[in-house]
Amino acid sequence: MSSHLTAPGRHLGRSILRFIAASTALGLATVGLLTPVAAIISVYGADMVNIAKTLPASLANVEMQSPSTLYGKLDGKDVAFATFYEKNRVPLTAEEIPDVVKNAVVSIEDPRFYEHGGVDFAAVMRAVLQNQSSGSTQSGASTITMQLVRNLRIESAEWKDDEDAIDSAREETASRKLLEMRYAIGLEHNYTKEQILTSYLNYASFGGNVYGIGAAAQYYYGKDAKDLTLPEAAQLVSVFPSPNSYRVDVADNLDRAKARRDLVLQRMVDRGYIDQAAADEAIATPITPHITQQPRGCEVAEHNAAYFCDYVVNLIRNDSTFGDTADDRTALLRRGGLQIYTSIDLSLQDEVQADIDKHINRSDKIGAASTVVQVGTGRVLAMAQNRTYSQTNGDGTDLSRTAVNYNTNYDEGGSSGFPGGSTYKAFTLIDWLKQGHTLDERVYAPAGTYYQKNFPDRCKSGGWAGTWSLENAESFPSSFDVRYATKHSINSGFAAMAEQLDLCDIRDTAVSFGITTQANGEELDHQPASVIGTNNVSPIQMASAYAGIANDGTYCTPQAILRVVDGSNGSERPVTASQCSQATTAQVARTATSALTGVFGRDGTAAKAATGDGSAIAGKTGSTDNYHQTWLVGYTTSTAQATWVGNGTGLAKSDLRYYSIKGTAGWNVRYALFKDIQTDIHTSYPGAASFPDPNDTSATARTLPVPDVTGQDPEAARGTLEQAGFQVAISPEQRASTAAAGTVAETDPPANTMAGANALITVYLSNGQTPTATPSPTPSTSSASPSASANSQRRSSGSSSSKTKTSTTGR
Repeated sequence: MSSHLTAPGRHLGRSILRFIAASTALGLATVGLLTPVAAIISVYGADMVNIAKTLPASLANVEMQSPSTLYGKLDGKDVAFATFYEKNRVPLTAEEIPDVVKNAVVSIEDPRFYEHGGVDFAAVMRAVLQNQSSGSTQSGASTITMQLVRNLRIESAEWKDDEDAIDSAREETASRKLLEMRYAIGLEHNYTKEQILTSYLNYASFGGNVYGIGAAAQYYYGKDAKDLTLPEAAQLVSVFPSPNSYRVDVADNLDRAKARRDLVLQRMVDRGYIDQAAADEAIATPITPHITQQPRGCEVAEHNAAYFCDYVVNLIRNDSTFGDTADDRTALLRRGGLQIYTSIDLSLQDEVQADIDKHINRSDKIGAASTVVQVGTGRVLAMAQNRTYSQTNGDGTDLSRTAVNYNTNYDEGGSSGFPGGSTYKAFTLIDWLKQGHTLDERVYAPAGTYYQKNFPDRCKSGGWAGTWSLENAESFPSSFDVRYATKHSINSGFAAMAEQLDLCDIRDTAVSFGITTQANGEELDHQPASVIGTNNVSPIQMASAYAGIANDGTYCTPQAILRVVDGSNGSERPVTASQCSQATTAQVARTATSALTGVFGRDGTAAKAATGDGSAIAGKTGSTDNYHQTWLVGYTTSTAQATWVGNGTGLAKSDLRYYSIKGTAGWNVRYALFKDIQTDIHTSYPGAASFPDPNDTSATARTLPVPDVTGQDPEAARGTLEQAGFQVAISPEQRASTAAAGTVAETDPPANTMAGANALITVYLSNGQTPTATPSPTPSTSSASPSASANSQRRSSGSSSSKTKTSTTGR
């Protein structure tokens, strides 16, 4: 049952709270100083019509707290896989609450509910006299409407985390009762009895963190409210005097709970809702609860999606569109009833997790993780690792459990990432091509060469990066072309290429493909050894970067959250769309791909991982010194996969050449794991049989006309633009326009211009105000002369005394 409530009962909560907030100005707290009888007379004499009309629209909305739900795709359908809540609540409409529940609660809580106007004054007088004669509070005479007022005051205070206001709403004082009376009178003038009763049954506590009849039916009896039997309905509504004293998930409560339930049944007979025979049969029925826990949080996410769930939660916590602070955003997730539609393919997620579990145990000291991203959209399709997601791990000795998400950056899951090894060489390759070099150029790169002051770096003082010594993983000729260097991942070859480039340019190329910082948040390094992968990166960074190469050089930021529907009114909240930008030209990207396909060729470093199922594949292997970390990143025309197998932090590192994982040498596990995952990917997301030809001149002209959607409503405009081949973001900023308010005023890029395929089109809505004319700027007559090449100056002067010595393996 969805937690989204569209019936008037849901919106009643907001309006009631507006009424309560407004009525506070009447100074009713002082009424509590009067004697009980005088106080009642003051309520009788109140101007009820004016009370009812005191409902300013300017007061803030306070929503019903309800669970938020994450959805993914399963066989093309939206399927829930994780839920978050503080209050377990399933809001229901009036039609979804059966009459047996309504009749039971009226019988026991407020027999004159349909007759009074919010306050049962006869009951109040009886309660006053009874309490005065006994010298203690024996009866409160609270009607259902008054109880609803109390619940809503508490709900409002909880949203604000205002403990004083919560205490005030719960205090047992005459002033509180009189406040509730006045507010109840106003409610009865503004809302129907059905609306009030529906809201009451949605807000009421049923013990513990169970709120509302919908969640109570599911938790205590494992069924929907509409399926409750007479004795079950009577038992549930019997708890209201003291929910925790009568809740039937506590064995010690069962005797008193049955007595209270039987009283409800007899009261239903007295009110004429059931006959005595029905009551007797129900009374003879034992209470047999079927306690059904409603799972919450990422630890119990379905379809093995716990780490992806955690990733989404962190995206929300980091996004200011969901609140001013991280705590505000977390509160919204747990209270706001958000329906969050994500990018995950739950079937593929199950398969990727099964592949990882097949190749490496969750308790192995060596970690493994894999992220799959869709080319052209940035959508994260799967995210898995060889651990069980857990926020608690005792003394930390259980290696199988962790809350650290190896797939993400630190601020998205707690991982500091891992050195990317030779997977990082793709950025040197692309920069090589950007600077006008070719794949057929030969480089002189004998292994073991000591490179002395040969690395230009315009970002460093003097324009030089220092010295570096390195070695290759295997023996190679002293001279070879760049295509050969890529296929065999030759360290000295890429060092020789970097000598002819600029380390800062290589860094900037990585940045343009989304590697803006290291995974731990530190600045991306650009010292000589970084060419072969000393920067810490994460699988999601590398999968997204390589997807950008596959996408003709257009990089799209990862996207996990596609839509968010607000639980309060069913409207869509703004979400951060994937941002696509041209990282390099299509010609360069396609040429790089033609070299990277060789990696999966017959004698390439990833030959063992080739699926051979008809989908062309390209990518790069990577490893670090002593094979502490190993990688395989690959892509087709439809998806990119980044798989890491290696040592995490906090344990002594093992050389994976000599470490066995399920009978396989650790450094080889990535090949079989990648291949199995890629085979599963191709079932749902097959790639083309070949990549586009780098010599195809159309590669540099993948542009499309932007449709004119001026005057359309936002969703119609979205559909038009997406059908035309673009991504769409609806801006919260409105523009002056002749178009009707709320319709499209303009787009960026503008209508009838050309934009790259899959480019992001920002839609601005009209504020309904006519735009004012602005004077044309006066043309400038100044000009600037281009300066001489700073790069050439740096190459001819200065040197650095720093040295780095790295023996990073390449394959």
